[in-house]
Amino acid sequence: MNEIPYDKFLKIIFAKADRAGTPLSGSFELTGRCTLNCKMCYIHSQNECEKSKKSKEKDTTWWCDLIKTCRDGGMLLSLLTGGEPTLREDFSEIYSYAKKLGLLVSVNTNATLTDDKLLSLFSDLPPQKISVTLYGTSSETYRNLCGNGEAYGRVIGAIKELKNIGANLKLNYSVNPYNVGDVNEAADFAESLDLPIQYVSYMFPPVRTLCGGEATRLSASEAANAQFEINRKLFGDEALKKYLSVSRSETINYDGVCSDKINCHAGSSSFWVTYKGELTPCGMMVTPSVSIADFNSAWEYIKTEQQKLTLPKKCVSCKLRKFCDMCAAVCQAETGKTNQIPQYACEKARFYDNLAKEMITN
Repeated sequence: MNEIPYDKFLKIIFAKADRAGTPLSGSFELTGRCTLNCKMCYIHSQNECEKSKKSKEKDTTWWCDLIKTCRDGGMLLSLLTGGEPTLREDFSEIYSYAKKLGLLVSVNTNATLTDDKLLSLFSDLPPQKISVTLYGTSSETYRNLCGNGEAYGRVIGAIKELKNIGANLKLNYSVNPYNVGDVNEAADFAESLDLPIQYVSYMFPPVRTLCGGEATRLSASEAANAQFEINRKLFGDEALKKYLSVSRSETINYDGVCSDKINCHAGSSSFWVTYKGELTPCGMMVTPSVSIADFNSAWEYIKTEQQKLTLPKKCVSCKLRKFCDMCAAVCQAETGKTNQIPQYACEKARFYDNLAKEMITN
């Protein structure tokens, strides 16, 4: 009997979980603290806020009990994230506990704290995936963007060490004014190690910032151009032109239903827990949110509130939606409401479509 590909398997179980309201996938933001001070971070960890953030963090027992409750309620996929999750002294304990519960555990990290102890942990108990954020390809970029030029060398070394132990590794790259000039070198680095790299050219406003974060991002046209050039680099002109030709000619198919309801898994089968113990549908959504006293009750609240949320009606049937970053979180971050048009994302999609049209017609 042929095995079902993993991506197809996930699509099937998420569809079932959405219908049943099962909390299939959970992201656990273990800390708001970090070893870096990246200008565009959504919780922006400045030094003066470190002590305050640590005092609000939940302890080991709280996280382990929560993860077990979520597992018992149907959770299969879990993500340990932050801030920098490995900054917690009990990271290994929480990670090992989640693994021993039989969960598929992934980790988001900046890799600055990857040492022999952590490598041994991931070798003995392999994660489902490790996503390492690469902020640039030079010490200068790391110094200007992250406030720590020395971190660059540690990160590159850690990526290679994680690759050597056979970890399922992926690189993430958040494109902004400080590192846009490094995107080609980042792609070359990923290719040299045969690693996938995912670029994100949309930067959220610092909606969860408590400590003076900056709205650090490219203009809409610059972000569109950066994403277009990245796609040319990753896929080649011929393949990209073919994809864009098909995408621009296709009509959006909603199986006969044009709904303004949220169409991702956030709040229906996936959830996010902040370092302060608040449950939200998604890490970038400020509301709905509820403090977790009892997870099952909190989850029922989030599901109910999520059903009340709608997307902008004009966006639902927009022909540019294939090129647009629009989602409930983006709308809320840009406008304060999920059903208002996010102008920045809208402009970015228009600029990208113009670039696509130019490629197709030339």
